[in-house]
Amino acid sequence: MRKSVAERANEELGNARQAAQRKDYQVAVECTEKALEFLEDEKNRKKMDMAKALYNEYQGMNAIKFNKALEAANYLGRSGGFYHRLGMLTDHQRVFEQQAKILRVVARQYMQDKKFVDAASYFERAAMAYQKFDKKADELDCKAKSYISRAAAEKNISGRKLYLKKAVELIEERGSDEPVIKAHLSYYNALFVEEERPDLALKYYTEALQNYQLAGIQSRIEEIKSKIQKLIELV
Repeated sequence: MRKSVAERANEELGNARQAAQRKDYQVAVECTEKALEFLEDEKNRKKMDMAKALYNEYQGMNAIKFNKALEAANYLGRSGGFYHRLGMLTDHQRVFEQQAKILRVVARQYMQDKKFVDAASYFERAAMAYQKFDKKADELDCKAKSYISRAAAEKNISGRKLYLKKAVELIEERGSDEPVIKAHLSYYNALFVEEERPDLALKYYTEALQNYQLAGIQSRIEEIKSKIQKLIELV
């Protein structure tokens, strides 16, 4: 007995899911492509959206295997949109969480490469992804880092301070007992007041140094020790 178009599409989607379980995402993509071809003339939007959600998710996962981070993030974002339209909130959260992690990694790499405008852009995209599934602490962290990146890119001192002030407000809103968060908060508060209030900056840098030492962040420790020494001479 000849199978209907819908049955053939469902069979291909089943094959795609099995391939995905084996982490063979290339095969999963090919199967969902076949399913989409079968569904082209169908009027059932829900089935089409399901196939598109899976297609984009598997494309994203396949891109991750080949270290194509931005391509993966774009596919996963599209997949999440289809899952949301279908009301599949668990799957919606799952793909957006994966997307947010990727965008965060990309943003950090841009920061390390001193491409601060690009870093800010990807931190902002990560924040938007975290917002979609109420990861408030991660959202605030990414927003704060986007302002820090923009401050680093800003050549004007007043503009830099404005971005740092916004970053500090977000770090305070997030709140945390983690030494590294406390350290960042004190460090950026110090940068913000360093010229006008060297005595207050000295207090903040001392707090930052203690917390960076607790967190084991060596890259900042020597820098802050140098700043403290200069401020002691001023004060």
